[in-house]
Amino acid sequence: MKLTQDQIDAYLADGYLKIPDVFTPAEMSILRADCYSIVSADRERSDGNISELNCDSTRVSFGIDLDSKAVAAAVRVPRILEPVRQMLGEQIYLFQTRINAKMKGLGEGYPWHTDFANWINDGVPRGSINDMITMSVLLTESSPENGALQVVPGSHHQGVGDLFFDSKSVGYQSYNAPEAYVKKVLSETVPVFIEGKPGDIVLFAPEIMHGSEENRSDLDRMYLMFIYNRSDNLPVEAEIKRKHMTPYINYAYEGDLTELTDDAIVG
Repeated sequence: MKLTQDQIDAYLADGYLKIPDVFTPAEMSILRADCYSIVSADRERSDGNISELNCDSTRVSFGIDLDSKAVAAAVRVPRILEPVRQMLGEQIYLFQTRINAKMKGLGEGYPWHTDFANWINDGVPRGSINDMITMSVLLTESSPENGALQVVPGSHHQGVGDLFFDSKSVGYQSYNAPEAYVKKVLSETVPVFIEGKPGDIVLFAPEIMHGSEENRSDLDRMYLMFIYNRSDNLPVEAEIKRKHMTPYINYAYEGDLTELTDDAIVG
């Protein structure tokens, strides 16, 4: 699955791109079953799960391809790697995998932030749209009612923006945007909800500002997140400025990714 020039242009301009029906219902059934097991209390790598601030429901699970053969295959199918290589070049590796979970009636919101604000503090030198990319796979329906992700189109052109280390407002500590900066950005651009159905994917630039509201609906909202990095953009140990809550957040470089066959998830 190669991106058209119109899709590339839209991604470069807006900092995100939604593509429907990338994974089949059969593939989604396997991926969803594995991911519900991972976010549960029965996960073997329980230290990879981080709970909501005010309850035991899992907020985010890291290192998920270590516990799911289906996820480990999904990160390497041509449908995913071809667009990644179009944007980043041929030499890439898997930097991070995670599930962002907002369980029905429990899931808290995510403050406005840019992902590269965190990764630059993990020592990653560059975070442009051609250096890193996030592939989000919708595991469930995503709507404003269940806390769908919101993005600010074009905000990646401003870089990481202002930020502060937020260790109190949510269960997962991260670098978030202060209120004054958020007001400035939102006064210039209207945010967009990422709505869709299981099997849709969304490409995200590392510096796009995004956030989401709590899930008080009766439907779970879950996203798979695959983050890829250029192999010449490895973290610099001397520049690491934050301590991780789990050992599975970022992966060390172990060679460039190779493709599997496109039927690897169900094979």
